[in-house]
Amino acid sequence: MTTATGVGRPPGAVELLERAVAYTGASLRLVTEADLRNATPCAEWDLLTLLLHMEDSLDAMAEAARAPRLELVPRAPGEGGRALLDRICARARALVGCWYPARDGEVRLGDLGLPRDLLGAVGALEITVHGWDVAQAIGQPRPIPPGLAMDLWPVARDAITDADRPLRFGPALDVPDWAAPQHRLLAHAGRC
Repeated sequence: MTTATGVGRPPGAVELLERAVAYTGASLRLVTEADLRNATPCAEWDLLTLLLHMEDSLDAMAEAARAPRLELVPRAPGEGGRALLDRICARARALVGCWYPARDGEVRLGDLGLPRDLLGAVGALEITVHGWDVAQAIGQPRPIPPGLAMDLWPVARDAITDADRPLRFGPALDVPDWAAPQHRLLAHAGRC
């Protein structure tokens, strides 16, 4: 099987995380303080709520990787949005390092034990989809690179189940078979 990376096997978690963080980081750099109250594609969430969720998710993934808490930029009472954005970007970059070296084994996410590569791939999916959400919320849509969307499709197909709907994801949307990889991925995640 040839993937979007041109290699005969699917990319591992480290590669997916690197690509997801690069894509999402570019969206985060476009956010201004004035954008924080904008609506997002996530039902009932404004951009600030989405960013706080992203920060918590990055912390959970780092903890699962048995990395020290990524308290690179500590939270401050009444901090502005720029501090939050800087902290998320720093945590996302540091998270990629938590997954090096690529290795097998199980990680713990709360009470759940998962293969390390699976959690990293699911994390890359979440980071990518939320990067798209951020770009939509600030009115500067950025397509998910086709290769990244193709490589994340099997992760989304297997990880986003009916049990996740409607709590974590909206209902899957219908798209034609010939839809671009980004549209197939986002439609499965209840967006488009």
